[in-house]
Amino acid sequence: MEEAFRVPLPVPTDGTGGWSLVDRRLGVVGQGTAVARIDEKGKVLWRTTLPAAFALTGRPGGPHATSAPPYGTLTLVGAAEHGRFPSLGTIDPATGVFTRLTVRPPRRPAGTLRLIRVTSSPGTRYQVIAATCLPGDLCTLTSWDGLTGKVLWTRHPHGPAVFAEPCSRSSSSSPSEVNESCDPLVLVADGRLVMLRGDEEKPLSRPLRLPPGDIGQVIRTLYRVIVTTVPHAPDCRARAAAYDADSPAAAPVWQRTFTWNQPQAPLRDGCRYDPSIPLIQSSDLVLPDAAGALIGDDYHGTFPRRLDPGEYPVAHRNGIVAHRPDGTYRTLGPAFPEGARPRPRKLTPDAQSLRNGLWYLPGTGRHGEILALDSDNTITWHLPSSGPPFLLTGDRLVYPEGGELVGVRSVG
Repeated sequence: MEEAFRVPLPVPTDGTGGWSLVDRRLGVVGQGTAVARIDEKGKVLWRTTLPAAFALTGRPGGPHATSAPPYGTLTLVGAAEHGRFPSLGTIDPATGVFTRLTVRPPRRPAGTLRLIRVTSSPGTRYQVIAATCLPGDLCTLTSWDGLTGKVLWTRHPHGPAVFAEPCSRSSSSSPSEVNESCDPLVLVADGRLVMLRGDEEKPLSRPLRLPPGDIGQVIRTLYRVIVTTVPHAPDCRARAAAYDADSPAAAPVWQRTFTWNQPQAPLRDGCRYDPSIPLIQSSDLVLPDAAGALIGDDYHGTFPRRLDPGEYPVAHRNGIVAHRPDGTYRTLGPAFPEGARPRPRKLTPDAQSLRNGLWYLPGTGRHGEILALDSDNTITWHLPSSGPPFLLTGDRLVYPEGGELVGVRSVG
């Protein structure tokens, strides 16, 4: 470990010590009305003050957040006038210049704004997709041209709509961190799968032979769309079904019935069920069965590993660690190679992987700790941090420390 820079904090952090916007690709951080870009030496390339309507408050999928493609200009979602969709703006990553896009966004249907996403497609520089939902998840989908405000298409599903996460879930230092490329819209409603890819102008819809029961989650993986049903007491039975993402076939490629039980989750309607706990851990699909969580392959639907009852999986590097309610755990897989050591007990289930053997342990208030692990899972160094760190261009660990921004290199 070697300190690369220590400079005054270019943008104040939020109440948890982080930022609402972190773009590690560009080195941009933002919070409230302040946005700045730093280079690998810690030099502030530009600092911009946003209009109050575009203040960043860390609510991805809603107003006051970033909604950017993984490449190109940063797109910001602003506040909305009464009865209309939110305004959009952009920040030029080279200069920091802010530009307001649509002056008059289209009118918004009645209901709550569930999500808003921005993508690029041929013939439309910025396509904005929004879902406005009434009680019971009855939603209206609206897409418009981000430059002109012209409505491109609308959809009115008659049944409850269940949306997939816009990107695969992964540990990140900020709730709105710009992540990998992903489909901007995937949902199941009316017994149909609706998908919009980043290079398309209109969504494609196809019927699905869905499992019986209420649809609880829709998960988009590389080749599959996985649908799970909601467990209900007293038996808490649920089903997972996987569909080919690129085929028009209505039948699932595979499906599996199990008794939903997540030991780390509180009771919800008589079942230990928490839809916020990701079912993708590392590269594995987890079905939280009461007889022991099933761990396997989302493509083929095979589950060669099962945890003991009461254990729950936590991602670690490219594998999984089985945690128990009493705080103990075991590492899955073959015996450790000679000289290797198991995951340090200091890495609690809430530890966040930063890649390259780096981990962040959230603490109380604004304080946490950064750990570095070698190939034997031995802690080689640790640092206090007043907020979540992030990796800049993959080899600079950057984190706030009091009123300073600290950069560390040679961390791998």
